[in-house]
Amino acid sequence: MNMDKVRRDLSDLIEFPLETQENEYKGWIDLDDKVVRASIASHLAALANHGGGHLVFGFQDDLTPDPNRPASIDKYNRDTFTGIVKRYLSPYFQCDVHIVTNKKGEEFPVVRVPAHENVPIMAKADGPQDRKKKPQGIMIGKCYIRKPGPESAPIDSSQEWSALIRRCTLNDRTNLLKDFANIIRPTEGATPNAQQQLENWHQKVDKRFLDSLSKVSSSNWPVPFKDNRYQLSYLISSNGEELSLEQLKEALMEVQNDTRNMMRIYGHMFYQWNDPSLAPVFCPEEADGTGGSVLEGNLIKELQKFPEFWRVAPDGRASLIRPYLEDRSEGFNDIVQEVKGPWFSPETIVRETGEFVIHAMLLAKRFESATQVSFRCTWIGLEDREIAEFNSSVCWRSSRKARVNKRTTEKTYTTAELTAKWSTIVSDLACPVLYVFGLNCGVDFVENMKQKFIIKR
Repeated sequence: MNMDKVRRDLSDLIEFPLETQENEYKGWIDLDDKVVRASIASHLAALANHGGGHLVFGFQDDLTPDPNRPASIDKYNRDTFTGIVKRYLSPYFQCDVHIVTNKKGEEFPVVRVPAHENVPIMAKADGPQDRKKKPQGIMIGKCYIRKPGPESAPIDSSQEWSALIRRCTLNDRTNLLKDFANIIRPTEGATPNAQQQLENWHQKVDKRFLDSLSKVSSSNWPVPFKDNRYQLSYLISSNGEELSLEQLKEALMEVQNDTRNMMRIYGHMFYQWNDPSLAPVFCPEEADGTGGSVLEGNLIKELQKFPEFWRVAPDGRASLIRPYLEDRSEGFNDIVQEVKGPWFSPETIVRETGEFVIHAMLLAKRFESATQVSFRCTWIGLEDREIAEFNSSVCWRSSRKARVNKRTTEKTYTTAELTAKWSTIVSDLACPVLYVFGLNCGVDFVENMKQKFIIKR
């Protein structure tokens, strides 16, 4: 698995600290202090009620490293924060704790806070009392949220309930859609207009990618990126509804957080970096500088790490282009030596196609009039690749090689089906690629595979 990508995502919080609604930074604290633990509980609740985020330790108010580093940071672990959640918050949720090292070799704890589900996180206990018997850090019965500043504070007006109630409703709608999906009339496919619009978008993004790639030396990537890549695109049909540019960026951040709570991710799709040299920017849609603005993430120059190119439009069109992770030999020498040539991972195509479907499902929820989502996916450079896996304990029958170089799949589903028939959709989009390797694939194949990366809730 590309664990290096996971570390890059987390290190972005350390190397380029930026306190936002999603990220709270704290100095070194005494985790044995009861008032401190109560205060931390209020931050965990606020981040969860915001849709998820990170609590980062070891930084001063000006976001420079706190020089008062303790002799040991062993107490910054999952058990510590689990104890805080169990003591002060309801319903219970699990935080993950990562120790991230910066370029100077300094370690910083990063707590990943998941989003609430269909009910908000509430304080179930008071913090320690002061001399006037007033609770410190957190108050029972309060609902904490992230507010401008940013800060974590209890809701004190009816207006502040709006975003939280909406997320709760959307989460509960997901469960309702599962119940209703089987009685909803199956989709008969996208309208010709939607199909053509998605194909045009898919091709236009690919052309923009090739133009950008032509300006970068690809010698730092093991194989030609142009000839070995895949492109995943979708289009949300929502009767002409569009998000504002600011809403689009915020929606993508929320989708990123929500996706992270649904599956184990090894490289966020449509990730918005804090580093100005990597951060996405709004560009004109057309090559001649005309058309509306689309958000573009261009990491093609990151060939020594893991390059990618993506675009998302305010009307719900999205497209992502990546090279094959299998072509990055670093860290996978045993696999490369075993197959003696280019290879292809069934688990990776299922996981990444699955993540893309979840991304489309979650972004579609941000469009009130969304009715269906169309997908178009293309894999190039398949010929003579051999089936293999990152996990050396997984063995496929030898000599399973692709006999065609390119495969495109396309399909349209109702928004209800995106939730209720995830395995079927992933099978429809990914299995035709595995067929060219002579591999049997279907819904059962995806169901068995998803246990490795879908988080049970």
